[in-house]
This record gives sequence, structure tokens and C-alpha cells, in this order.
Amino acid sequence: MQRKSRILKPHFRQNRRGFAMIMAIFFMILMATLMTAMLASSVETANRTVNNYLLEQGQLLAKSAVEVAILRVSGTDRTLPAGCLTHLDLEYPESGSKLFDIDVDISYFGFGGVAGNCYNLLPNVAEVNVITEADSVGTMQIDIYVASHPDLNLEEPIRFHRRTIQKL
Repeated sequence: MQRKSRILKPHFRQNRRGFAMIMAIFFMILMATLMTAMLASSVETANRTVNNYLLEQGQLLAKSAVEVAILRVSGTDRTLPAGCLTHLDLEYPESGSKLFDIDVDISYFGFGGVAGNCYNLLPNVAEVNVITEADSVGTMQIDIYVASHPDLNLEEPIRFHRRTIQKL
């Protein structure tokens, strides 16, 4: 007759339970590591998307600032002593929390007698040919500087410069 010894079975089961516990802990650590990597990647992607969106918005604001400058210069009487518009400070949006600060510098050249006080205000230019055509009374150089507002607390602040020359 065969004897059935149960002396080893409880000991064997206890070892298996300990091994299962170690495997469960290893699996939980592995899953936590993978979840941390996925979360870090997701945060990085979100930050890049926000920065790209704000950069595109800044570039569009620079184009709009050119149009605002032309409109304001067209609406001023340049023959008056204070009629030469040389600088604009703009913010976007005008109300609420600010996203962008926009500085516009305007220089004039080639206006001749029709420009009044705005004649040859372009720095570092000694003499510019005077335009006397009826269709074109002069030229403006417009420098636009767009910068993200400091209150946004971006890791990499957005700065954008655009220079354009416009006939008036």
C-alpha cells in the first residue's frame, strides 16, 4: 500500500503563494512605470501643442498689427506738429487676461513736402530720394514685436519680430 504524505504539500503551497506575491508586486511596478512614461509623454505633447498654437497666434497678430498701424497712420494729419505716429503699444486681448504684448515702431522715408514732420525719420539714413509722384507720397518701415505676456508663465516665452515696408 502506498503512503500519502502530506508533509510537503503545505510547504510547497506556501512557496507558491510567496512567488505569486513577488510576481504581483513586479507587475504593479512595471505598470506604474509604464503609466508614468505615458503621462510624461502626454504632458510633453500638450505643452508643444500649446506653444505651437500661441506661436501661430502671435504671427497672425503681427500681420494684424501691420494693418492697424497703416489704418492709424492714414487717419492722422502728418502736417501737424504732433501728427507723426512713430510708436504703438497694443495688447491682446484688450480686456481680460493678457496673452500678448505688441509693440509697433514706425519709420518714414521718401515723403518730401507732403509728409510734414515725418520726413526722413528712418534712423541711420542720411539722405533718401524724395518721392514726388501723386500716386505714392512715401514709404513706411514698420517693425512689429510680439511677445507673450509675462503672466502666462511659459517655459519658453514666445517672441516674434516682423518687419515690413508699406507704401502710403
